[in-house]
Amino acid sequence: MKQPGPATDSYCQSPQRDRHNKFRLNGWGLAWVASWLLSLYGIKFQWLSSSALAITAIAVTTALGIAMMFAYRRYLRETDELRRKIELDALALAVGVALVGSVAYSLLVRAGIMLETGISVFVILIAATYVAGVLLGYRRYA
Repeated sequence: MKQPGPATDSYCQSPQRDRHNKFRLNGWGLAWVASWLLSLYGIKFQWLSSSALAITAIAVTTALGIAMMFAYRRYLRETDELRRKIELDALALAVGVALVGSVAYSLLVRAGIMLETGISVFVILIAATYVAGVLLGYRRYA
């Protein structure tokens, strides 16, 4: 007999619980992005004048990112099976594009065909692929 757990309890698969978890996830996500931007521009424009300030800003950004990851994990565990499938398919697509794209990009840079741009291109690529995967998943199963 299957034991009830976080993914099978009826309270976890309610729209109210999903809204609460999405709100929590979005809050952590916005805090992480804001912290990342403040750290990025603080370092670029030397608002963070000392190494200690820069390290503190980076540590805060990292901690907020980890909190966002745990909020997303909770959302995935407590959402219904269809939403979980859509999210996991989108994540698989984003990871695949990032892996294949980063290897191809690395080879293009080494061959002298492309200039080195930086990690921000891959962050945007992963995010855009994930969003597209989620939208396609919801469209497919709507």
